[in-house]
Amino acid sequence: MLPNRATSLRDTLGNASDCSGRFLWGATASVSLRDLLCGTSLGGRLRELSGRSVLIATRDPRGTPDLSSEHLSAVIAKGGVDAIVSDWGLHQREHCDAPLHVRCGPTITRAPRVQVDPQATEWVLLTSGTTGAPKMLVHNFASLTAPIKSGQNQETDVVWGTFYDIRRYGGLQILLRAILGRGSFVLSSADESAGDYLGRLGAHAVTHISGTPSHWRRALMSPAVRAIAPRYVRLSGEIADQAILNALRSCYPQASIGHAYASTEAGVGFEVNDGLEGFPPSTIGARGEVEMKIEDSSLRIRSARAADRHVGEEGPAFVDDEGFVDTGDVVELRGDRYLIQIKFKQNRSSTCFGNSN
Repeated sequence: MLPNRATSLRDTLGNASDCSGRFLWGATASVSLRDLLCGTSLGGRLRELSGRSVLIATRDPRGTPDLSSEHLSAVIAKGGVDAIVSDWGLHQREHCDAPLHVRCGPTITRAPRVQVDPQATEWVLLTSGTTGAPKMLVHNFASLTAPIKSGQNQETDVVWGTFYDIRRYGGLQILLRAILGRGSFVLSSADESAGDYLGRLGAHAVTHISGTPSHWRRALMSPAVRAIAPRYVRLSGEIADQAILNALRSCYPQASIGHAYASTEAGVGFEVNDGLEGFPPSTIGARGEVEMKIEDSSLRIRSARAADRHVGEEGPAFVDDEGFVDTGDVVELRGDRYLIQIKFKQNRSSTCFGNSN
């Protein structure tokens, strides 16, 4: 875990000198972390957002295209949203009502440090089901950063990238790993092909990159897959079978290749870095930061990485009386490995907003 667990990204990042030479690169704009700490993209209105439930609904680089207008008002009402930060005229949309609207943009203007009272933050992730309005799951800063180990990926030349949307749990995890380490981050774009993104990753000398197995299958079909030479390749979000692991090993023989199991509800369950599909039986029943068991063939996980609760009345609790999250994913022992069959997606986060307590 990170030492002296802070309650906000700003507290964890420290001062501007610690962020010198580190950047967030998007498809059409970029910003240095140092400028972010010394400036603002909110037009000097940060103080107005203090203590509010803020919906972050940006279109650049990633917005809310998969949150339909018919569900937007329900999200605002359930989340008690009383402020919206957006880079476009979201307040002009029908059924979009909040007392405060703050416009943001890619340009950072230097500003004096605004003194606001320290507040613990909650992060609400929206998970899309098969039908109906999205479920709203509450994480805090500690649960989101619990999987990130201090001392990992601390080299100053680390550059992270991910095919994920950073509003989803998996993408947000990679963004946090980049920001809380000592490196930079290359954001993907919804309007960008895999080949174009790989080209940008190569231009920024990416060292660490993540995506689903489906992302990687598409990437491997592109000639631009040779534009990068990563030190670490990570797969999550879907089952990583032996075929895709072997293909990545052949393409990037210099890289460490791992796959992880995670969901928005349970957080990051485990990581496997031995190049084999599935996970070893010793993982089940082991006591530690993450505990796992199998009940009725379903994988159940207990850890401080799990979401805290649903927002509103969303049906049965996803945590049982012992604190285990039932993932709903079937686990089978085949030979000397457990294999997982994901029955439904649980980590399709569409956007997020912060609720300060």
